[in-house]
Amino acid sequence: MTRGCTASRTAFAPSKTESFMNRTLIFLILAALHTHAAEPVRKLVCVGRVEPVDGEIEVCAQIAGTLSAVHVKEGQWVKAGTLLAEVDAPREQAALDLALAKLVRVKAGHGKEEIAAAQAARDAIAEELLFADLEHDRAIELRQKEARALSDDILDQRKQQAAILRKRLLAAAMQHKALERGPLPEEITLAEAEVASARAVHELRQVKAAADGHILLLHRHAGDAVSLNFPTPILRMADTAKLRVRIEINEQDVQNANEGMEGLFTIHGAAKPNGRLRIVTLLPAFAPRRLFEPDSTARMDTRTLNALCEIIGATPSVYAGQRVLAEFEMKE
Repeated sequence: MTRGCTASRTAFAPSKTESFMNRTLIFLILAALHTHAAEPVRKLVCVGRVEPVDGEIEVCAQIAGTLSAVHVKEGQWVKAGTLLAEVDAPREQAALDLALAKLVRVKAGHGKEEIAAAQAARDAIAEELLFADLEHDRAIELRQKEARALSDDILDQRKQQAAILRKRLLAAAMQHKALERGPLPEEITLAEAEVASARAVHELRQVKAAADGHILLLHRHAGDAVSLNFPTPILRMADTAKLRVRIEINEQDVQNANEGMEGLFTIHGAAKPNGRLRIVTLLPAFAPRRLFEPDSTARMDTRTLNALCEIIGATPSVYAGQRVLAEFEMKE
């Protein structure tokens, strides 16, 4: 009975060859798993900078002069059209006042005194013409009676004087009629156009926001001079509600970058990633490196390709101007 049990155990025990093969197979599987786990994940690492989607705006004055007022402060949020600053513009103000006064006068027409003066001037010229015609007629009669009484020059002179007075009388009569009639619609339209032009130039003294955004930095204050020959920005502003990340991809890594790639980004100084981003646009032109490279061994003369990335999520909030380190996993 004991021998039967021993035979039964011997029949099911693995042979030495089978045990060796099993150990070898397990070793190979473990080695493969270890080798696969030890292979590093290839990553595309880039430096970048957070920036407003619409960029930063350096706001300048449109006329030269002295700033009379700056109405905003740094950090203030403003809407498009908000008055930011004003430039003192005395010459533009004087030109506008003159144009307005001219328009009022044109619409009012001429006074009774001016019309009466024009009528008197017309009548006086008419009297002069009447006397000149009489003198010319007398000269002709005297010439007919005695040929040597008057020379041809004197006769021509009196004839020319009468002709000149006749033209003056016509002009005076037209002037008197125009004063009585009042201003023409064309004259009023011209005066109104001059007012509009003067007002447009005068309004250039006002510096207004072209878009919504935060006031990031004030370059000038009330009392400072601004010029057009050498533009002097008054302030810098940007819409910081819409941000993106601009990264620089080294020339040798460009073939591994594609639009649509997603990765992690870490704010400079943070211990762990702060959010995800997606490459939206690869700008089709190489340029010298411009951003800070934390790797001290990196060559600073490397040419890079800029890429614009959408921020998918960020914790905590990011701010314009922050430096980031972006990492993208490269697919085989």
